[in-house]
Amino acid sequence: MTHSITLGPRLQMVASLVPAGARLGDIGTDHAYLPIALCEAGKLSKAVAIDVHAGPFQSAVAAVSGRQLEQIVDVRLGDGLMPLKAGEVNVLTFAGMGGKTMLEILAARPDVLESVTDLIVQPQGGESALRLTLLQAGWCLKTEQLVKEEGLIYTVMAFARNNGWNMTDLTLKERLWQQRLRPQAIESGFSAGFPQIIEQLVWHFGPLVLEERTDLLREYLGDYKMMLKRRLEQMKRSGKTEVMEKIKNVSEELVLVEGMRTWQ
Repeated sequence: MTHSITLGPRLQMVASLVPAGARLGDIGTDHAYLPIALCEAGKLSKAVAIDVHAGPFQSAVAAVSGRQLEQIVDVRLGDGLMPLKAGEVNVLTFAGMGGKTMLEILAARPDVLESVTDLIVQPQGGESALRLTLLQAGWCLKTEQLVKEEGLIYTVMAFARNNGWNMTDLTLKERLWQQRLRPQAIESGFSAGFPQIIEQLVWHFGPLVLEERTDLLREYLGDYKMMLKRRLEQMKRSGKTEVMEKIKNVSEELVLVEGMRTWQ
């Protein structure tokens, strides 16, 4: 007997953001658990599940055929969007790969992107570049949410063509953080480069994520703060003169992250 799919927290979050009736392209599908779960929930009209590696591809074929979903979920072996035809899907999902890799995949097939109305992404690093590049290309950010799985915190983002926050909207949110943290930076005698540090932090953590003020956000900021402290200790032990300016920058970033964490 074939059991129903139970998704982990990351893929559950991705699945919750897929629009009903989607023609889905799931890139880097692994075992095709995401499109299978969405099919079982009645959310898809069609899905193409793609993986570049033979092992996961074969596992996905077996998982789909074992549930007799071949008429809805088409499993294909290939790199990124290359197995797709233009106009074939209107929603793309990416989970568990780097943001830079996602951008490279998207850039390789602009013809496929023409028919895509929604992107749901869960990057493993490169969050800032992914946000900014998509927004600058005209996409709108519908939502971005944190999710915790096996002790690690991830960000899931949903972009749409004409629905959500655009680049101008989100830049205003970044400026709000500049205003909030500026008094603390001036009082602490920071260098003139502190606005750039704030800008980098806002786009790293996400302007919408930062507005939520959840316990998970505070934990996420706390983890980042501990990472900065470890980096600072390593830099101080180096004893190299050229490291001194970098120490100052990291020290300022540490204070600003704590300011974001404690802001009410």
